[in-house]
Amino acid sequence: MSVLGLICTQCAAQYPLGPMFYGCPACQDTGVTSALTVAYDYEAIAADFDVETWAKPGHGIWRFAEVLPVKDPDQQISLGEGNTALVRPRVVCETIGFQNLYIKNETTNPSWAFKDRFHAASLSMARSMGFTKVTSSTTGNHGVSTAAYAAAAGIDTCVILCHSESSELQRNMIRMYGGHPFVLENRFQYLEMLINEHGFYPSTTMEPMPNGTPYGIEGYKTIAFEIYIQLDRQVPDHMFCPIAAGDSLFGPWKGYTELKKLHLSDRHPVMHGVQPAGCNPYVQSFQQGRQDVIVHPDPQSIALSIRDDTGGKPALQAIYDSGGDAIDVSEDEIIEAVRLLARSGYLVETSSAASVAGAIKAAREGRLSKDQTIVCLVTGSGAKWPEVIASLVDKPAPIEPTWEEIKAQVGLV
Repeated sequence: MSVLGLICTQCAAQYPLGPMFYGCPACQDTGVTSALTVAYDYEAIAADFDVETWAKPGHGIWRFAEVLPVKDPDQQISLGEGNTALVRPRVVCETIGFQNLYIKNETTNPSWAFKDRFHAASLSMARSMGFTKVTSSTTGNHGVSTAAYAAAAGIDTCVILCHSESSELQRNMIRMYGGHPFVLENRFQYLEMLINEHGFYPSTTMEPMPNGTPYGIEGYKTIAFEIYIQLDRQVPDHMFCPIAAGDSLFGPWKGYTELKKLHLSDRHPVMHGVQPAGCNPYVQSFQQGRQDVIVHPDPQSIALSIRDDTGGKPALQAIYDSGGDAIDVSEDEIIEAVRLLARSGYLVETSSAASVAGAIKAAREGRLSKDQTIVCLVTGSGAKWPEVIASLVDKPAPIEPTWEEIKAQVGLV
C-alpha cells in the first residue's frame, strides 16, 4: 500500500494511520511539541504512475488519490472541490507591470474557500475511522467548510466554536448545513472538552497544538498539484500565501516536495508567508532566525482570518527550506490589494488579498523579476464578509436617483 503511515515533522518517528490528534508522542516525552504528517512510498507510486491522469477533470481532490490517505472510494467525500482557476488579475498586473503574476482563485470552491480541500481530506479520514461527531474552531471559513463536509459525510453532530467577530452570514451558513455554531470567548477550552470527554473528531489545524489533525493538510497540497498541471508541468518561481496557523503554506509546500519525490519536478518555488503588520508572529520569528513561532500580543488587523497570535513550526521550516521569507503588509496595502483584485473582477476577503499585497510589496521593492512566474494563493470570497465589504465601499448605491444624478455620477455629459 502506498500510504506508509504518519511521520513526525521533527524527529521522523513513524506511526500507523489513526486518530492521533496531539502530535508526536516521542517528542512529547522529551517536552517538545511537534506535528505529524502523512508519509507515502513515493518510489512505489512513481513506478506505476502516469501524471496525465491528474490532468483529466476528476472527482474533487480525489483525482490525486495516489498521494492521499483514504483509498476506499466509498469513504472519499467530495463536493466537487478543487479544479480552481489559475488566472492573471488584469489590474494587479498592470499596476506593477508584471504579466506573469497569477492568482490561484480558491473562491470558487463549494463553500467559497480553500478550506474545502482541507475538509474533503480530513472528514474522509474521520468517516473512515468511524467518527460520528466533529468539531472545529473558526473565524469563519473553516467552520463553514467543516459543516458543509460533515453534511456530505453524513456525520451526525457538528459543533463549530466561532470567534466573536465571525460573520453572521457564515454562522447562518453553518446552521443551514446542519451544524451547531456557538460564539465563544474561550473556544479552545470547549474544543478540548468535546474531543476528550465526548469523542469528537477535531477537524482543526495541523499545528499549533494542543490538538490538531494531520489529515487536512493532504487536501491543501493538491493546490500545488493543480498549479503544476496548469503551468504545463512546471512549478512557479515564487508563491505567496496568507498565513495564520501556517497550514495554507505548509500544505502547498508539501505538494511541491512530493512532486520532486515522484520525479515530476526538479525544483520548488520560493515560498513567502504573508501576514498583517498588526499580527506578524511568523515575520518576527523569521527575522530572529527562530525555529519556533512567537506569540504576538494583542493581534490587530482587518484580516480576521489570518489574525492568529501564533502559528505552527512546519510552515516556518518550509519557509526556511524553500529559501523564502515572511512578509508583513499594512492595512492600507491589504485594502489596496482588495480593490485592485475587485477591479480585476475578483471579490476576495481581506485575508486572501494579503498574499497579493505581499507580492505587490515585494515587486515594488525590487525583490521579484518580471520574467519570473509568481502565484498568489487567494483563499476565500469577499461575499462571505458583507460587513467588511460594506466598510470598504466608497458610498452606497443611490436609491431612486434622478436622471441628472445618474449622469453626474458616471460622468455623462
